Amino acid sequence: MRLRSLVWPLLAALPVLSACRTLAPGRSPRCPFAVAPTVADTIDTEVLSSAVRLHRLVNVKAPWRAWVLDVNMSACASVQAVKGEATAVGRNTTSVLLSRLPAASRPIAAVNADFFLFAPPGVPTNAHIERGTVLAGPGPNVLLGYDAQRGLFIDSVRVSGAVSSPRGTVALLNWNRPAPNRAGLVDAHWGVPLDTLVRTRAVRLEPLVAVQQDTSAGRYVVRAARPADTLVFGDTLLLIVPPAQRTRVMAGDTVTVQRRLTPYWPRETVGGRGVLLIDSVVGADVDREGNAGFQGLNPRTAAGIARVGTSQRLLLAVIDGRQPGYSMGMTLRQTAELLQSLGAQRAINLDGGGSSAMIVRDHATGALRVRNKPSDPTGERPVGNALAVLGVCAGR
Repeated sequence: MRLRSLVWPLLAALPVLSACRTLAPGRSPRCPFAVAPTVADTIDTEVLSSAVRLHRLVNVKAPWRAWVLDVNMSACASVQAVKGEATAVGRNTTSVLLSRLPAASRPIAAVNADFFLFAPPGVPTNAHIERGTVLAGPGPNVLLGYDAQRGLFIDSVRVSGAVSSPRGTVALLNWNRPAPNRAGLVDAHWGVPLDTLVRTRAVRLEPLVAVQQDTSAGRYVVRAARPADTLVFGDTLLLIVPPAQRTRVMAGDTVTVQRRLTPYWPRETVGGRGVLLIDSVVGADVDREGNAGFQGLNPRTAAGIARVGTSQRLLLAVIDGRQPGYSMGMTLRQTAELLQSLGAQRAINLDGGGSSAMIVRDHATGALRVRNKPSDPTGERPVGNALAVLGVCAGR
């Protein structure tokens, strides 16, 4: 089903949503309203906080069912990338990831985020930056990011910097994304044993003085890598040096390390695959992303950014799928057009399929509920990371 024709009917219905704003948070009121049948048979809105609404859209004919978190970032709301552990490795359900956030951050809801690797298990395919800490470095695809200066953005970041010694300079291309033929750094946040080929190209950098792992610069002494150097601990670094640059850094050298993310260093990022909207226009490659199965009807998780004046709204959509008679899911184009109809100007596709999950905290009991219907027969799938919506003011 094509959703391009739904843009104006749904936008016309959005002012009705504002009527819910006068209802007190915590009572979980529902605010149904009538819209054209071509949009959805029913759209219900639940107030989760003064800044967060949860919309449930149902189209019986297609059929599809979608849950959309609507977050007013100009009010007291923020987001956080959540790994659940101190390192890039590991998987857990979105419910568990949300439950591990401290109560002081007032966690409200979460959706699953990036695609992830099975080997190493649970490592996100793109940058996972959590409260400014790089757990997994940038990969090849775009990401959704946030910080107080730029607000929300969909963009790419890359690693830059260098390791300089008296013998020469090794330009850094990777950080916590080890590859045998790309110079890069690995720190203790990676948490995954290096494979054999990468390990043979590593040297150990020991700090001259104790440094914090996330510092952008420091002075180190080069040591030969030991057989035990499959993991990094403390403030030691492993430098991966491709063979062509191996003579530039030798054991015993004192080196200066500078590492940066450019064009900026976000506070929070999660990755995705497939740009859905650019300046309110459906992405040119949306029908060519991935294989035919990836492009077809599937459960989806996606994120959109809407700007009205100086205010930003974050739209996090979870669409159920692979369930005949209940919800068949959406194509990438349909997902883009749904977010477009909700007012998003930029949007990115996140991991979908059996990973798609919308988790919301109940106001009255504090219990976490899976609001959508995951397609996996076993229920919620363990994922690599999540994006949480918090009830604390932006720029905290």
